[in-house]
Amino acid sequence: MKIMPLTWVIVVLMTAAKVAAAELPSRDEQRQEPRRATPHPPQSPLRFTLVKGNERQSLEVTYIDSKTIDFKIAKSGTCRRDEHGKARIAGYWWLGAETDDNQAGVAVAVQEYVNSKNSKCTISLRIDEGDWTQATIQESAECRPDCKLSAESMHLRKR
Repeated sequence: MKIMPLTWVIVVLMTAAKVAAAELPSRDEQRQEPRRATPHPPQSPLRFTLVKGNERQSLEVTYIDSKTIDFKIAKSGTCRRDEHGKARIAGYWWLGAETDDNQAGVAVAVQEYVNSKNSKCTISLRIDEGDWTQATIQESAECRPDCKLSAESMHLRKR
């Protein structure tokens, strides 16, 4: 007589455990990044420029899909440099990595794209995808020590 209620409790607990396990997302589902729509800038391609004395630097960006851009960098003045390629959204995202300061010192949300030319040279492009007004370039020291790119904010060139 006592075995029947005990069996019933065990069956109910096992069924509840199976239902709870079925509702949990798998590890792969938990790791997936949220889907991101392809950005739609006000003009395409975007052209950012920086002029400082006789140094000129420009960045041209064309969006390919939600995570990839095509870019062209040109620098002239004391040295000449041209870079081009594709860059993808940075794989890491940590506190402070998603903002840059504008000219007024206000934090601006940016999206970072990375191009790895080789194991020693990485170029990061940080673009303001809210107002589309500024971009910055950061590169590893080994890229071109004889002709470094400026890390100062570049501003959208109006057509």
